[in-house]
Amino acid sequence: MATAPKKNDQYIPRGKKTYWHLYSLQNLESDKLAKTVNKILKREYVLVK
Repeated sequence: MATAPKKNDQYIPRGKKTYWHLYSLQNLESDKLAKTVNKILKREYVLVK
């Protein structure tokens, strides 16, 4: 059973996703897939096999 977060807990934002696995790319919409693949080709993102 999940508990509700306490009022004094702070939200810590996650960093930008820079490592991509082949299976996670399959779930992207076509426009986001194209942008992500372009960044992988430019070596801004890393493809994990």
